[in-house]
Amino acid sequence: MKYEKILVAMDGSEGSKQALEYGIELANSMGSELTLAHVLNEPAYPLYGEGYSMAAYQDSIEQEVRQAATLEKSHGEELLAQASDAVPKDFINVKTELLEGEAARSICAYASTNNIDLIIMGSRGLSGFKRLVLGSVSQRVLSEANCPVLVTK
Repeated sequence: MKYEKILVAMDGSEGSKQALEYGIELANSMGSELTLAHVLNEPAYPLYGEGYSMAAYQDSIEQEVRQAATLEKSHGEELLAQASDAVPKDFINVKTELLEGEAARSICAYASTNNIDLIIMGSRGLSGFKRLVLGSVSQRVLSEANCPVLVTK
């Protein structure tokens, strides 16, 4: 089977770095288009304690959330730039995408909308919660994706 469009989900974990290696090798051998994608984490609203009016802190909260979103986007762009740098220079069919929303849903939606033939991702992500629920994102992508999924370990 020839995979014309391959999506590698990147989160900076060792698993996603290994997924990138597989993606590069597979895409290079098949002449496939390679998309490197990172899903931005939604910034959490800060908690200011019980008894305080949310309205009193509205401007401060909005500013903190904007700063967190800007930092998250910068981190995602840097991660994708590093991943893109790992792709051999003669490999011309590579692009990067920053996605938003819940990780598994965003990956599956992007794959479906863009006719991705194969999703490659690591078995575990970076966050503490993802470490507790082993492979929760990869498990959801496996069950919800409309295309084959290769999970690296």
